[in-house]
Amino acid sequence: MIGFVLNIPYTILGLVASLLSIPISVRFYSKPYAFVIRVKKFWWTVGYMRGARAMAIGHVVLLGPMVGKNDLTHELIHVEQHQRMPLIQPLLYYLELFKNGYKDNKFEKEAYQRSGSVYKE
Repeated sequence: MIGFVLNIPYTILGLVASLLSIPISVRFYSKPYAFVIRVKKFWWTVGYMRGARAMAIGHVVLLGPMVGKNDLTHELIHVEQHQRMPLIQPLLYYLELFKNGYKDNKFEKEAYQRSGSVYKE
């Protein structure tokens, strides 16, 4: 619960992103604590996020219209990463992204390996 509380600023950002993405449905998961929101479209994304099927921002998981079989599990693993490293996880994620790129990002590798989801370019 401490990780959830410390990540409230990121969770609020995730809820704002869900509003921008036109929410369709909302569910709450308790393991890990997460709002899972199906959205209409990620029209606002840029760069490596363009074409995303799903994303996690704090304790918010956004599932786009092209969501794949194991994408929810993949994103919930990112929420677990936020819980393990509250406040600092987004910074560490982007440092890893700039250093190694998306496919070699250790946070993405963990999520792909544990979820069985597949990266599609």
